[in-house]
Amino acid sequence: MSFEEFTENVVKEIRVKMGDAFQIGKREVTKNNNVKLTGIAVMKEGADIGPYIYLDEFYREYESGGMKSDEIVDEVCRLILKHWEDVPDVDISGFCNWETVQRNIYPKLVNAGQNKELLEKIPHRDFLDLAVVYYAVARDHAREDSGTILIHNGHMEIWGQEEEDLYQKAMENMRTNGEADLITIERIVEHMLGITFPEQDGNASKDKDMYILTNHRRRFGAAEILDKKTLRMIADKVGDGFIVLPSSIHETIILPPKDAKRYDGLAKMVREVNDTQVDREERLSYHVYVYSRDEETLRIVA
Repeated sequence: MSFEEFTENVVKEIRVKMGDAFQIGKREVTKNNNVKLTGIAVMKEGADIGPYIYLDEFYREYESGGMKSDEIVDEVCRLILKHWEDVPDVDISGFCNWETVQRNIYPKLVNAGQNKELLEKIPHRDFLDLAVVYYAVARDHAREDSGTILIHNGHMEIWGQEEEDLYQKAMENMRTNGEADLITIERIVEHMLGITFPEQDGNASKDKDMYILTNHRRRFGAAEILDKKTLRMIADKVGDGFIVLPSSIHETIILPPKDAKRYDGLAKMVREVNDTQVDREERLSYHVYVYSRDEETLRIVA
């Protein structure tokens, strides 16, 4: 059975099982780095949002003989009911109003080359081999936030705003929302394992320390490298000429300055980690960046 036939059959069976309780629709979604997924969008009349169940992994289970078609239908129905209980209480009616939505807009970094098709549809600006795009946080009445909405060109037309307006507001909100988190790998390991490493003298730790740079939500935190004040702070702490390795769209790795002969080796390491440890949808770049305090910029070195 082809994937198209599989998805059509699953959607048809789920509509029968769920009856009139939900509106079930098949959707194809292009996500970050041109990752294309097919799934089921679930809505109730009068609701603004609902759960989305992807079918790609279920098809792989079906093809390998891990699950039968009727088992998949039952499992998807179970997930729909489970996820519907967790759907946040979000009112997105204010999303069409610039005065309301502007305080919830933030920047996100994605790979420019891997997202050419998407970038034609959304406001963005170039940054090294990356692109700055924008998202709005959907606020839950009971929680601080519950999800994000990628901003498209159509939203800009509704709001009557330009990309520059988005960039300025997103950068302002990023700092209003709190300072960047620069955490040593040692501190992360200590927190995870509940241990404490012995203190080192300043010179020794400066040579050995590896840092994670992100935001306090640990979501799309790679965008922190856009902030010049944050980059100057890192240079004060780690040293001018510090190195940035793109770990994922959520974080970057900061290394102390190193001999230029090591840049190619670091680039190979980034590629290997990306290809083996990072989900394709969350990969940022295969390049290595270095900061210059005099120019107050990052540049690609490998």
